[in-house]
Amino acid sequence: MRKSLPILIGIVVVVTSQWLFFGRIGLWGATPDVVLLYVMLTAVRHGQIEGALTGFVSGFALDAIYGLWGINMFIKTLIGFLIGFLNAINSQVFERSVNRVVELTLLVSLTHNGLLVLFALLQEATDTGYLILSVCLGGTLYTAFIAFLAVIFWRR
Repeated sequence: MRKSLPILIGIVVVVTSQWLFFGRIGLWGATPDVVLLYVMLTAVRHGQIEGALTGFVSGFALDAIYGLWGINMFIKTLIGFLIGFLNAINSQVFERSVNRVVELTLLVSLTHNGLLVLFALLQEATDTGYLILSVCLGGTLYTAFIAFLAVIFWRR
């Protein structure tokens, strides 16, 4: 319970800031996904179960806000579990170097956004070019940039 309360408060803060701030500072349709960064951070710090639960709860909240029932919840749960699983296997993978964090964020965010685009295309008919360029590629680069800034300020 002592570990759950700070994680739950973090979920509320991150989902609220994603909804009210980061979701509104888009560049050419791309927005950063700070919830994904929080799920990754939780999975690295606390392991695969806490990462998966953080992904589930935060994904459910985002699905309730944006009306994408099940998509964010599934993808963020999967990402949280896999990041925690990889961290349990090799804890040296996630060093606090800027390059390593940005590389990992690019890889995870591209996977996350690719799955998000795939599920969004399967759910409803939308413009494929827009989704691939803005959501997948633009969102990936934007999220990696936010992670870069966070690591720079976090290391100080």
